[in-house]
Order: sequence, then C-alpha cells, then structure tokens
Amino acid sequence: MRVFSGVQPTGALHLGNYLGALTQFVRLQEDAECLFCVVDLHALTVPRNPVELRRETLQVASAYLACGIDPAHATVFVQSHVPEHAELAWILGCISTFGELGRMTQFKDKSQNEHNVSLGLFAYPTLMAADILLYQADAVPIGDDQKQHLELCRDLTQRFNARFGPTFTLPEPLIGQVGGRIMSLQDPVHKMSKSDPDSNSRIGLFEPADIIRQKLRRAVTDTGREVRFDQEVKPAVSNLLEIFSLCSGETIATLEARYADSGYARFKADLAEAVIAKLEPIQARYREYQAAEDVVRVTLRQGAERAAALASETMATVRERVGLLGPGD
Repeated sequence: MRVFSGVQPTGALHLGNYLGALTQFVRLQEDAECLFCVVDLHALTVPRNPVELRRETLQVASAYLACGIDPAHATVFVQSHVPEHAELAWILGCISTFGELGRMTQFKDKSQNEHNVSLGLFAYPTLMAADILLYQADAVPIGDDQKQHLELCRDLTQRFNARFGPTFTLPEPLIGQVGGRIMSLQDPVHKMSKSDPDSNSRIGLFEPADIIRQKLRRAVTDTGREVRFDQEVKPAVSNLLEIFSLCSGETIATLEARYADSGYARFKADLAEAVIAKLEPIQARYREYQAAEDVVRVTLRQGAERAAALASETMATVRERVGLLGPGD
C-alpha cells in the first residue's frame, strides 16, 4: 500500500497535529510505502512572509523527524521541490468545475468576509488532489475535516479515468477512530487550529511544561463535576479524555473510572503531566534537529529525488493521455 499525506508550514504545530496526524504517520511507515510532504505551495493561498515560510518549512520537516518518521522507511520532502505537483494541479483544475470548488466548506469558511480571495484558495482542493494522485496513493491519512476534499479527489480521479483512460489509483481515506479530530481547548465545537487567534485554544507541540499546565488549567469544561465521555452532552470533557487517552496509552473507560467523581481540577492536573511526558522526548529530538539543520536539508533533498522519480512517471502518462506534445514526439 502506498500512502501520501502532508502538513502545511503555517504557524507552529500543535498537539492536535501530533495526535491526529503525525502519530498515524509514524505507525503507517512500518507497513506501507509512505510519502510525507511539507506542503509549502498550499501555504501560499494566503499572504505569507517569505522568510517565515522558509523557516517554518524546515521546522515542519524537523518535527516530522522528531516525532519518529524515519527517512529509511518513509520519503520526506517539500512539495515545491517537485514541480509536477503544480503541473498536475493545473490539469486537474481544467476538469474541475466552478460549482464543485465553490461548495467546499473550508473555502466558504476561509473566504467569509474576505474581499480579495485568491484563486489559490479557491483551487486549493485541486492541488491537494494532485498531491495524492501524482504518487498513485492507495490511502490518505486525514482528519475528518478533510473528507470533503478527498471526496472531490476521488471524483476527479474517476472523471479523469473515464475521460482519458485508466490513469490514477482511486485513493481511500484513513481516519483514526480516536484522535481523528482534536478539538479546541476553549471551544470544543471547533477543531484545534493553528489559525485560531486565541493561543489558549491549543497546545503547541514545542511549548514548555509550565505553559502546557497553564493552558490545561484554563481549558473549558462542561456543567457538572463528572468526568465522563459523552460528545453530545460533555464535548469539552470528552475532548480532554481523548487527549488523555492518546497521551497516556490508557483507555477512555479506565480514565472515566479513575476520575468519575474526582472533579475537574485533579483530572486536568494529571492530564497536563501526561501531555508533558508525551511531548518531552519529541521536544528533545526536535532541538537536536534544529541544531543539525544540514541533516534535515539532506533528508529533504534525498526525499525530493525519490518523490520526483515517481512523479515524473505519472506525469509522462498524464501528458500522453491528455494530448500534450512531448519534446520527442
């Protein structure tokens, strides 16, 4: 099985990125052929400081490695280092419709109250589809907020294959039963997000222990004192239980039994220590990679070479299928 996924270099990575995506990446690399990309072209859909973008691209790559992605088992690379991503996105854009792209929920959310919405933001899903199809990925680990984009990718796959002949593998989503969507610490109806203006809504992957304790003390809870998993009635506590389970390795049922009537203060204090213990070794490795930036750059260069070999093979077929004249024709 071949797996593709990517993370945008936009702002500091947080606990939701780790529990919802990166831990799954690490597990998958043992059993599948994996390509994990820093999707820097996606980051250009909104205005970005060029210096910050370059720095954050290296930071995400370092985070991949610090979290346990092994370049000996997975291909780690930067999206813009393989130009075929943009080329295939254009071709897929030519078989996408204005209506289906305009119906994308994330586009509606991000463009709301904006007067100057970029074409890149509108066409974001076609670039995501190109990322996946370029490598003939069988499966894509995603959060459930990306399901609509993957459905569009599947529609474009079937449309292209029907129009031009069998070309692309039809990708399947991989969404974890637990951790697929870690929610905001301040508003558990919404996903934990790098773009949330309230920094207390998320725990940064590389934040110090005292800040983590402070943020979890301030995390919202639900009415009553009972620590119980019920996403409808107690969404805030359910989110905290999910985080606790993923960081400690204990089942939610075990945690419910331990903290059922203890009140929220003790529960959140112990949760903070579980999160800190989970992140400490990752933070230590991250500091090592930050001090050895050349190692990260070599990893990205070697990863881009492997990715480009796969991408060029796919694009040669795509160009022939759609009727583009090759230099040797």
